[in-house]
Amino acid sequence: MQENGLVIGPGGNASIIDDDGIIWITPSGIPFVEMGIDDFVPIKKNTGKILNSKLTPSSELPLHLFIYRMRNNIKCVIHAHPPYVIALSAANVHIRPLFPDFVIYLGGHIPQIPYMTPCTEEMGRAVAEKIKEFNSCILKNHGAVTVGKTVKEAYIRMQVLESGAEIFFKSLQIGTPDILTDKDINEILNLDIEKYRKKLLENPNK
Repeated sequence: MQENGLVIGPGGNASIIDDDGIIWITPSGIPFVEMGIDDFVPIKKNTGKILNSKLTPSSELPLHLFIYRMRNNIKCVIHAHPPYVIALSAANVHIRPLFPDFVIYLGGHIPQIPYMTPCTEEMGRAVAEKIKEFNSCILKNHGAVTVGKTVKEAYIRMQVLESGAEIFFKSLQIGTPDILTDKDINEILNLDIEKYRKKLLENPNK
């Protein structure tokens, strides 16, 4: 995430959940490029209790807890600070689908919550409410959250979201973007090859 410009320094956070209901979340204050697998902090999903760790979990722990409690079918949560996503949200511009991959991985609509103080339960609950029906959410003036059945799925959704924001931003500089219609979106979602590609992302062994 850091090497691809989705976060800077110790910003952003990510987690996975195992079959025993233990959330493994990135620690607070350590940049991704300096982090090792042993630095992830184990948290009990149901209670939020920290289990045997010398490090402090990410300050956005409430966000992850509420999402996992809301959705039993996801295994990974990623929260990043993608610059084009933040820029558009700060300017009150809602990102719209302009190309097929955006639709395949994110759908035809990206929900957005108003700016809220980071690291709070209020923000965590607001995002979880959106994630109940969507696989991504934009946090105004803050960043974005994506989820997936695998780490790869959640991460590619974040990459595509930032790519979509960049393309949308650039298209606004040179004209009026032609946004994909509901008909376009439905036709893309019903392509057999795209259904196959989505299934590959849900397979942790591919």
